Amino acid sequence: MALCPIQMFGQATEKEITDKFFSIYEKEPIKAVEYAFSTNKWFERKQDGIADLKSRLKNLIDLCGEYSGYELLSKKTAGQNITIMSFILKYDREPIRFTFYFYRVKNNWRVNNFSFDEDIDKDLDEACKAYRLKENIE
Repeated sequence: MALCPIQMFGQATEKEITDKFFSIYEKEPIKAVEYAFSTNKWFERKQDGIADLKSRLKNLIDLCGEYSGYELLSKKTAGQNITIMSFILKYDREPIRFTFYFYRVKNNWRVNNFSFDEDIDKDLDEACKAYRLKENIE
């Protein structure tokens, strides 16, 4: 019987995980997604959902043209053990937003959830509303 071990990567910070993710993503986007989920052993039980997510991402990437980098859009924390980081990935046709949900257990950060979407227009419109401008916040 052959065993196919899933390698677990225990990075110290969310930044280390996303840095490694994007270094892999540049050459092999689907491998990067596999890496992200490998940080959390509990995803071994959700292989069907991960396969669907990878398929949807591949189809989207195929439509978006050439990849030309990424930038951090936002980083939010909820207490000391939950962090949400959103990134904009720059493609020729349109940007894609990646959102990572991190959870820290016993000093080890792991990806607790990951999502992507291309429909960021509504969020950007909301961010530009007059009541959100610094001048209008007391």
